Amino acid sequence: MRLSISMEGILFRDHSNAYFKVAMGDAEMEKLIEGLIQKDRIALSKLITMIENDSPKSLDIMKAIYPLTGKAYVLGVTGPPGAGKSTLVDKLIRNFRSKDYSVGVLCVDPSSIFSGGAFLGDRVRMEWAYQDDGVYLRSLATRGALGGLAPRLSEIIKLMDAFGQEVIIVETVGVGQMEADIIRYADTKIVVSVPGLGDQMQALKAGILEIADVLVVNKADLPGAREVVDDLQMMLYLRKDSDWTPEIVLTEALNDRGISDLDAAIQRHRTFLGQGGLKEQQTHLQRKHACYGAVEERLKNYLRESFLEVEEVKNILVRVQEEGLNPYQAADEILQLFFTKTHEEGD
Repeated sequence: MRLSISMEGILFRDHSNAYFKVAMGDAEMEKLIEGLIQKDRIALSKLITMIENDSPKSLDIMKAIYPLTGKAYVLGVTGPPGAGKSTLVDKLIRNFRSKDYSVGVLCVDPSSIFSGGAFLGDRVRMEWAYQDDGVYLRSLATRGALGGLAPRLSEIIKLMDAFGQEVIIVETVGVGQMEADIIRYADTKIVVSVPGLGDQMQALKAGILEIADVLVVNKADLPGAREVVDDLQMMLYLRKDSDWTPEIVLTEALNDRGISDLDAAIQRHRTFLGQGGLKEQQTHLQRKHACYGAVEERLKNYLRESFLEVEEVKNILVRVQEEGLNPYQAADEILQLFFTKTHEEGD
């Protein structure tokens, strides 16, 4: 896709040679977007930080880069803590780089209760990746979000996609039984288990198993690995009818064993998605969720920056704080004012 930068905004030309323009109205923002397209890692880092921090320019950024998205293949890696997800991701990065794929890695880490920042554990484990220009690694903080993911993950994946990373790997935080949100973002979902975790089967039964496209039994050199495989095979019968039956792959990520088998399973699932039209269905669903998210963001920004300053709204909030007005009743009154005001402005 070709582009040019002007005072009016960013001018793109798509594959049909038709021009369309994204007006930014901000010289610094245009510079960052141009840097992103020119594969400037600093520009990508700054844009991700702005998205993470809920910059007022977030929606403008996403409008500008959206035409450049839709090319990356997204892998989600999830499972209980102690399963060796980070080591497995490290080996997957090396595998894709050996095939000359550019790789983006988003490691969702627990948050500091003081700063809200990520603990950065995965950055330490994958330090070698910083020496490889074909890899972009970023730790993201959950910031209290449930589901094992970061709040702005969808937008950050799109930034990496626009940057040109061909494969994007998302590793969930791994806090227990609820890391199922990855289903909304990943094309292929990899669920990792390991022998000897006691209640891991219960964790899988809680819902994680149902999202799996590929099941990995890591640390397969430990006693009990085959029993885990047997348990998983038995539990697959509990899944609802599906055209795809998850493959079970034994790996020893620390010893670099089974990675080629895992890669082959991923490629088979990718082929399956393409042949059955499921990849397109996933894309349609992701677009709908992105639209919902953008609408919510617009409404939130409007409420925060403009509507809450309306005198009638201020009076309602005063009644809540000082007179004990039921806050849920107050919410109804504020929304009624919002719709009335919106209708009047429309007229």
